[in-house]
Amino acid sequence: MSRDGLPARSGPVVLLLSPDLDVLGHTPDTAEYLRVLVPPGDGQAPVPAGAYNVAAQLLANEAGVDGHRPAARVHLADGRWVTLRAARIVRDIAVTIEESAPAERVGLFGRAFGLSTRERELLEHLAHGSDTRDLARRMFLSEHTVQDHLKSIFGKTSVRNRRTLLARALGG
Repeated sequence: MSRDGLPARSGPVVLLLSPDLDVLGHTPDTAEYLRVLVPPGDGQAPVPAGAYNVAAQLLANEAGVDGHRPAARVHLADGRWVTLRAARIVRDIAVTIEESAPAERVGLFGRAFGLSTRERELLEHLAHGSDTRDLARRMFLSEHTVQDHLKSIFGKTSVRNRRTLLARALGG
């Protein structure tokens, strides 16, 4: 077990659904993982709505109703993000659930708070460890302009410093 109660994994957990979205099976760690994501109720298997949503999106793709990818990111109560994806395996549907990559979390965070394209770019560089001087050089800006962008990001996200910003953006 990891420190957050989730089983230690090297890859995603998989939930297998029928074409009618009935649960057919799962990988060994899936049940424990789902219990952390969705507390079980009334003796039922804890399956998050997001798993059904991405499976339904796959069906919509196949029917030509909607072209969006069958994927979703879910924010957990402890601040972490997971990514759910659906794909067809013969006639059944596999839904994978795994922690979102840092780049996915930063991008989602930036869009959720309405950051401009330039502010999101700055946040991505900041997440990779760049300081003000480095940010200015990479983005072809003055250090003062970098500071102005940071102030704008702080205002939009209601944080006061880089450490808090990064903790929130990365789900820490």
